[in-house]
Amino acid sequence: MCIIDVILPLIAAKEIIALTSKIWDQLFLMILATLGVELIGNIVRFASSKYSLRYYYAVKKNIQSDIAKETLKIETATLNQNSSGVFIERITSDTNTLADIFNLMVDDGTYLITSIGIFISIFFLNKLIFVLYLLFVIILFILQNRSGNKIAEKRKIEKKNDDISSGFISELVRGVKDIKILNAENSFLNRASQVIDERNIAFYDTRYTRYLYYFINESIKGFLDFLIMMIGLYSILNGELAVATMIIILNYRRNIINISNLTETFIDTIKSFSLAAERIFDVIDGNNYPKETFGNQVLKKATGQIEFKNVSFHYDDNEEVLKNVSFKIKPNETVSFVGKSGSGKTTIFNLIAKLYETDEGTILLDGIPINNLSKDSIRGNLSIISQNPYIFNMSIRDNLKIIKEDLTEEEMIEACKMACLHDFIMSLKDGYDTIVGESGITLSGGQRQRLAIARALVLKTELILFDEATSALDNETQKEIQKSIANMQGEYTILIIAHRLSTVINSDRLILIDNGEVKGIGTHEELLKSNKIYKKLYELELKSDK
Repeated sequence: MCIIDVILPLIAAKEIIALTSKIWDQLFLMILATLGVELIGNIVRFASSKYSLRYYYAVKKNIQSDIAKETLKIETATLNQNSSGVFIERITSDTNTLADIFNLMVDDGTYLITSIGIFISIFFLNKLIFVLYLLFVIILFILQNRSGNKIAEKRKIEKKNDDISSGFISELVRGVKDIKILNAENSFLNRASQVIDERNIAFYDTRYTRYLYYFINESIKGFLDFLIMMIGLYSILNGELAVATMIIILNYRRNIINISNLTETFIDTIKSFSLAAERIFDVIDGNNYPKETFGNQVLKKATGQIEFKNVSFHYDDNEEVLKNVSFKIKPNETVSFVGKSGSGKTTIFNLIAKLYETDEGTILLDGIPINNLSKDSIRGNLSIISQNPYIFNMSIRDNLKIIKEDLTEEEMIEACKMACLHDFIMSLKDGYDTIVGESGITLSGGQRQRLAIARALVLKTELILFDEATSALDNETQKEIQKSIANMQGEYTILIIAHRLSTVINSDRLILIDNGEVKGIGTHEELLKSNKIYKKLYELELKSDK
């Protein structure tokens, strides 16, 4: 393409000379040559565009897949500290910017090389005009480099505000139901207005800086045009320059100006590219978003034995949530964790799943420290059914198949029956193909939790953790779920965090957690007789039921 783009202006120059000199045979040949070169150029340009487009989308897909993959590796604590907008912007907007550099290199890079070739040819037509063009390009390059640095600084601020805005808008949309219930529309709209204003101010500031330097650049270009025309006119009047040569130089003028424009585009794109790359690789390789670490030891099929040895843990700068916690759970045992809210029960589950790292002590799965085990060895051997499960905006079938792609129809129905959900699904118009909306908005709280239970059951892991999974269910459904759990007892290691003590009194053992410490281990009857804290909790529950 570069060769073709350089040849065409040269042929055009010969056409002008032939036309002004009335050499008709040569003019006819040049016209035919122009047609032939343009046809070849169009074919080459189409093929180049086709393959560069394929490459562009392949690069974009790979970058987005990589950053999505790396985002999933980030520590849970770090994800909790950052807005979702931080990662949404990097996966979508920044990856587009990063991939755009390849289109620029193919399209504008080719044209830049062509313009440089034409620029050099002016040297042989008129050296004075060449020197003027050269000075012009140097001055604009210095100016554009400076403007590029200024705009890059503004873009950093703009992107930071983009992150904040995207995160807040995401929260607003996802939390719209609660916003309405809390009658907090005005408060959220005021905050949204503030966030959007800050984003738009940053956007305006960046664009204003860009337009200011554009005004200066265009003014310099206009002054250069004036100088070229005056020098050309002077040279023609003094017989130092032929009219045809001047026409050729003027014909080339746009290409020379494009060197400046393309240089400006290159500088701006490279600065944007650098910023996007910095933000993306901050997630992929940087220290600002530390990744989860796992060992290399593989445990394909766990028996379900769990042991805590003197485990202590705290969140961020808060006081300790767990203090020197120790206990051991046998394979196929059903153990319930009881205690007041905030005592550290859910934290124990999070540590078993290695969503957080312990401060002190050791957690063992089948006698192996979990820090030595691979990710699949830990999370592939357990299922957690949480109090507020996240239901994906897809069909019920896909919500189940997304965690087990080879799930059969029989396995799906069996899991839903165990979760007391099958009859409800069959009452829906589209059955298992019913779309449940974002966060399962079309389902009731109890239905969402039963779907989460079914989703965990299809994995058939040896270790199943229920984190107050029946708290949102009505009494009748709660009894059905408890019946399902009872049916699993003896075949799986089942850990339960109970909202109500009455729902777990039939567990093999209860572990009482109070203020981050183990205050008692035993059956319901044993703790009721020997543990004052447990007895008080149970009596308070009995009173509240009256």
